Formats: sequence, structure tokens, C-alpha cells
Amino acid sequence: MFKVAARPLFSAAAIILLSAAPFIAAQAAENTDAEAASLALGEALFKERCASCHGADATGNGPAADALKVPPANLTEISKRSGGKFPAAHIVEVITYGGNIKAHGSGPMPVWGLVFSQEGGRGKIGAARSRQAIIGLKRYLESIQK
Repeated sequence: MFKVAARPLFSAAAIILLSAAPFIAAQAAENTDAEAASLALGEALFKERCASCHGADATGNGPAADALKVPPANLTEISKRSGGKFPAAHIVEVITYGGNIKAHGSGPMPVWGLVFSQEGGRGKIGAARSRQAIIGLKRYLESIQK
């Protein structure tokens, strides 16, 4: 007769995965905290930089809206205008480079990527701060979609 060796209750791989679980959970919590901070930054920047035209509720009814040649867009309907999907890459591009939007006067929308970089001190630090601001704004806009 052959003897069948008893199988261990947990394989080595399972033990490794179980022992890594606290680290994975901590990383997930850290990511969630970073995303929440980014969203809060985006909301604050929106209220400071965008609400004068787009309105505090982002529907295009800001106090400066009447002075514009073309009414500001309702930013709560970006996904709706894009077939139900939020166009994250396009929004980042518009915020970063201006998007050549006629409603922003004779030139394109303010080039926020450059503005945020200059305010951050230019160079690598300015570029990093610019990316943080733009991603925060993108996250905020995504969070207010109807």
C-alpha cells in the first residue's frame, strides 16, 4: 500500500499572502487617505480658481459668467456630454494646457499647468506641485458628475 502524505493545511504561498495582508491593508488605507487629500485639494482649487466663472456648484453660473462671450460650461455634466464616461485624460489636458476654449476670451483657457508650476517654484518641485493640483482638480470634477 502506498502512504499518502498529509497535506499541510496552508501552503507556503497562502502563509505568505496572509502575512502580507496587514501591509496590503495599510497601503490601501494610505492610498485612500492620499486620494481624499487630493480630492480636497481639487475642491479648494476649484473654489479659488474656477468658481468665479463656473460657479460654486460648477453649473456655469459664476459671478463672472455674464462677462464672458460664451457662457461657461456646466462641469457637472462632463460625463453626460461624453457618452456617460468621464474623459479623465482629456480633462487633465484641458486643465494643463488650456484646451483652446473660446469662452475664456481671445486666448485659450488659463494654462493652469504653467500657473501651478510657477506658483510651486518651477523646476521639478513646481512640476510636481502642478501635477498634484491638476490631478486634484480632475478628481474633484469627476466626483461632482451627475
